[in-house]
Amino acid sequence: MSGERNLFVFVGDLSADKHVSKVLSKLKEDAPDLSVWGVGGSEMEAAGAEILYNLQTFSTFGIVEVIRVLPLLQKIKKHILAEIAKRRPQAILLVDFGGFNIHLAQTIRKHYSKEQLPIIYFISPQVWASRPWRINALKATINKMLVIFPFEEKIYRDQGIESYFVGNPYTTNLPKATDLETREAFAAKHGLDPNRPIIGIFPGSRKQEIRDHIPVVLQAVAWVLQERPEVQCVISKANATLDDLIEKLVDKLGYRHLVGDRLKLISPGENYNLMTNCDLAWAKSGSTTLEAAMLGTPMLIFYRSNWISAILIFFFKQIKRVGWPNILAGEGVVPELFQLDCRAEQFVRYTCDWLDVPAFREQTTKRLQSVKAQLGRGEFVSNVSKQILATLGITAKGNEKVSQKLDYSPVTKAST
Repeated sequence: MSGERNLFVFVGDLSADKHVSKVLSKLKEDAPDLSVWGVGGSEMEAAGAEILYNLQTFSTFGIVEVIRVLPLLQKIKKHILAEIAKRRPQAILLVDFGGFNIHLAQTIRKHYSKEQLPIIYFISPQVWASRPWRINALKATINKMLVIFPFEEKIYRDQGIESYFVGNPYTTNLPKATDLETREAFAAKHGLDPNRPIIGIFPGSRKQEIRDHIPVVLQAVAWVLQERPEVQCVISKANATLDDLIEKLVDKLGYRHLVGDRLKLISPGENYNLMTNCDLAWAKSGSTTLEAAMLGTPMLIFYRSNWISAILIFFFKQIKRVGWPNILAGEGVVPELFQLDCRAEQFVRYTCDWLDVPAFREQTTKRLQSVKAQLGRGEFVSNVSKQILATLGITAKGNEKVSQKLDYSPVTKAST
C-alpha cells in the first residue's frame, strides 16, 4: 500500500463506528481510489475499510476498566506505528476515544511532524467537561479539529487550533418518523398493550456497563411493576454481543419470573422503535441520551461504575451537569442519577412522578426540542468528508480541488 493514497482511522466505540462508516461511504463516492484502513467496528468494515482490530475487543468505559485493557491497547499502538511506517498514509483520522487517541497522537508526533503527517480529530475530547489540560496535548499534535457541538469550535480556536463545527450526527443519523413503527405495530410485535404506559430501558452497549447497571435496573423494574401494575418495561439489548450476558444476569439475579407480559427483552435493531414509542426512557448516560433528546422522548439519565473511577471522574470534572440534554440546555431538563443516586428507589420516584403528571412529560418534550436546536443543522457526513479530502489534497471524482467551505448553519451556543 506504500505510495498509494490511503487514510488511517482509529475509532474506539460503537456509536463513533456508525458515524464514521457514513463518512467513509461518502469518501468512497468522492474519491474511489482512496484506501482506508485502521481500527474500528463492523460498520466501518462494511463501508469498505480494512480493519486491523475490531473495537469490541477493547472498547470499555471508566478509568479502572481501561487499565485492564492497557496491555492490549499498547500492543495495538505498537502495531499501528509499524503499519503507519510501512503504509505511509497521507493523513490520520482519530475519532472520539480521547483516553487512547490523545496518547496515540503524541506518539505519532514523536516520529512525524504536522507537515509530514496531518492528524484530523473528529468528535473531540470533552476538555471543557473534564481534564482541561488535555487541550495542550491537542494543540501540540492535531492539525484540524472537527467538532460536533457549536460551542466547542471557539474553545479550540481560542487555543490556536484550527477547528470547525461540522454538524452533529444525531441531527441527521436518526431514522425519520415515517420509517419507524407506530406504537400499535410495535406493541403488537412484542406482545405489549399500546394503551398502557411503556418504559424503555437502555442500560448500555458495553459489557462492563451491563454488569454495573442491570442489577439496579432489574430491582427498579420489580419495584415499579409492584407499585404500578399497569406499567410495561422493555429492556433494549444494544448489540448482539450482550444477548447472553443480559439473559444470564436476569437468571443469576433471580428476576426471570418478571420476564413475560410486563417485562420484555428485545433484540438489537429495535432501539429507535422502542425509544420513539415509550412514554419514558431510562437511559444510560452517553449518546443514547442525545438520541432520545432528538426524538423528544422524556428520560431519566443514569450511570454507575466502580468507586475508584467514580471518585476520579468527580475530582476532574469541570461542569455541574453530566447528561447531554442538560449540558446543552444549561439547566436540569431531565433527572440525573449517578453513583449514590443511581438506586432503585430513585428510579421509582421519578417514574411515578412522570406517570402521575402528564403535563410534566409534555413540558419535558418541549424543552428537549429546544435542546435539538442547539446542535445546528449541519450535514456532518458531507462536512467531515470535505475536510478530509481538503487535507489530503484529493479532488472529488476528478473534479476541481475540494473546497473547505462547510455546509452548515450553526444556531445558538450552548451553555456549559
